[in-house]
Amino acid sequence: MGEPSKRSGEIGEKLTEQILSSIGWIISLHNVPIKCNTAEHVSKSGKQRTTHGEDQIYIYHSPFHDETTNIVHVSVKNNLAKYPAEGTLKSKFKEHIKELQQTIDCAKNSPELKALNTANRSRKNKINTGLLIWLHNDESNIECDIISTLATTRIDQTVKYPVYVIDNARASFLLKTIDDVKRRYADKKINFFYPRIGSSILVEENRVGNSLPLELIASEIIPFTIDTETGISLVFYANQSFSNDSYKKLISYALQFSNGLVREIKIGMPDYNPTKHEQEAQIARMSFSNRDESISPFSFNRSILSLLE
Repeated sequence: MGEPSKRSGEIGEKLTEQILSSIGWIISLHNVPIKCNTAEHVSKSGKQRTTHGEDQIYIYHSPFHDETTNIVHVSVKNNLAKYPAEGTLKSKFKEHIKELQQTIDCAKNSPELKALNTANRSRKNKINTGLLIWLHNDESNIECDIISTLATTRIDQTVKYPVYVIDNARASFLLKTIDDVKRRYADKKINFFYPRIGSSILVEENRVGNSLPLELIASEIIPFTIDTETGISLVFYANQSFSNDSYKKLISYALQFSNGLVREIKIGMPDYNPTKHEQEAQIARMSFSNRDESISPFSFNRSILSLLE
């Protein structure tokens, strides 16, 4: 029993390291033991906990809120086989959330975190957040989505800290977008784009960077800017199927986010097929005939049809 569990944990940590490094989360603390300082925190056997294990702690300054530093407490779970059935999945999820809440509770005032905040010159507002990375290794359904199932879970009212989730489906979407944008623009400067979706009003807050903020990890849209010879292009990757309506909404979002500052906008969707959807895409584009930006769709799932773009 112990050996498979150890093996599963090692695989989960290795996969997590690759996933997070791909989105720019490179400098973080790993496997930090945090002293438990709360009497109510007990183990499954009912004994008082002595420590909590932080799989990773990652800190960054928020591009969406002024004077705010995000402290992300990463918990890694991995199944060698497929995810459990819905009932067990939800009960396990509640256990993982409770464990992460307790870890944050004891970590937020710990000497380790204070030292980390000092080293990172953390800002006035410090937000502690959980990130649960829950993966499985079953090849028959490797892009399995559990987030939609977990969305209906009734969470304990005592939960204090927000928790974001990356499952296999979300991890696959993130990796596909990174792989595709690097392939398409290998010789260009690529940055993540931070749209004005928060409360940031300071001019000096960067709107681009080389790491993906937590808020965008959970988003169905991953935006990039590309520095080209003719200026900056905005590239949107959307985790949704193509339709006239969805494409029209994505054009609207892109135009709002770009605020007239780019000349070219490209919108990637997983199933866009130029042999089927080109006319619908052109009709959707006509709804914005007053805008002169170059706007075009593409698929980020490669096939022979990619040659038609």
